[in-house]
Amino acid sequence: MTSTVEEAGFFILPALSFDVEEVVDDDVVVRLRELLQVALQVEFSTIPPYLTALYSIKDKSSPAYQLVRGVVMEEMVHLNLAGNLLNAVGGTPRLVVTRGEEVVFPPRYPQHLSEKAADGGPYLQLMPASRELFRETFMRIEQPAQPDAPAQEDEFTTIGQLYLAVEKLFRRYDEVCGEYRTEYQSDDWNFGNNGGTVIVVDSLRTALEAINEVVEQGEGADLTNRPADQKYEIKQPWGQYEYYGPRADGTYGPVLGTPLEMSHYFKFKAIADGTTPLPPVYPMTPNPGRVGQYENPVAQRLSDMFDLCYSELVDQLEIALGGRRDEGSWDREAFFTRVVPLMRVALPVLATQLMQTPVVAPAYTTVDPVAGPAFRYVPAPRERLEDLRQGVVGLQGLVADDPLADGSDTLVAALRKVGAALEVG
Repeated sequence: MTSTVEEAGFFILPALSFDVEEVVDDDVVVRLRELLQVALQVEFSTIPPYLTALYSIKDKSSPAYQLVRGVVMEEMVHLNLAGNLLNAVGGTPRLVVTRGEEVVFPPRYPQHLSEKAADGGPYLQLMPASRELFRETFMRIEQPAQPDAPAQEDEFTTIGQLYLAVEKLFRRYDEVCGEYRTEYQSDDWNFGNNGGTVIVVDSLRTALEAINEVVEQGEGADLTNRPADQKYEIKQPWGQYEYYGPRADGTYGPVLGTPLEMSHYFKFKAIADGTTPLPPVYPMTPNPGRVGQYENPVAQRLSDMFDLCYSELVDQLEIALGGRRDEGSWDREAFFTRVVPLMRVALPVLATQLMQTPVVAPAYTTVDPVAGPAFRYVPAPRERLEDLRQGVVGLQGLVADDPLADGSDTLVAALRKVGAALEVG
């Protein structure tokens, strides 16, 4: 499959090139750590908008749902790879970033992709799935860079340019320092049969492999094999293969013979173009974080519980990435014991219930707006589990006492699933 830049719908903005040779030796380590923290935050920032679109699709067996789900799972692998890259150079992966008393990351949506991107990058919103959303936002997030696009430390217009700057700084780091720490890295993150391999970064070679995997899967562009001509063509199967790893010839890359898997850009394009039909979606209120308080108390309780679960997910991910080791909180098993139950059970169950709960009670028609996940980070982790316990019990009682609550049995059963997943029921 070959298409031109015009056929694929690309738009490339001019940018000033990042000259790695201008970085003095004493600044290489600090600059690389800072840039990898930016990459980590970029990878994480895309996950809530993708998850919101995913949860809004009613038919969970549809090809569109499976495509988006695969992207989310691969983004989690990319998050792990970014964390490993940062740990390798002695950095500390942070998913909770504060300025004074204010929590500035995770982002409150809607929000631009990154303050380091040109004009902030794509505007990320929490919206139900639509062909327009995939074309105007999701494809722009994953758009490939031109083969001759410059590396960008600041003002990058594509994620590929950001990672090209990371690659250049890693090459300098290898010359200046060359020390790779592995004690806080992880190689066993797995959400199921999805593309990608978690790589322990212990050398320049493995660092470049990790960088290339992120870019290949996202954009479908191979940084190690760029076309020499100036005509920009997207040549699949870049980023299409299901499995990446060591090959028989000793190189690293897509393993031939494994199932084909489109890059994120082309998965989103297939939905945007209608090649992969988009089934009906819930009429979710866009950007629920701006709504404030829902009139329907059941919707508000569900929203509060979702935020608590999401906040717990953020904290546990940071712990699993080694981001709180200075507090003695590093736990390699946190991914399996806390993150996986939250990702596979708590968040999807609560989000689905939210998207079936009207913002006002009672609802009058089937197209009345429904609630949705706000992905608001709530600090104070010590109090969070107790709040979840009280939320599960309180919401069960609220539903049981409301004879007008539709699907109350289903909701109570869903809450029990959440409680079991979090061991708070």
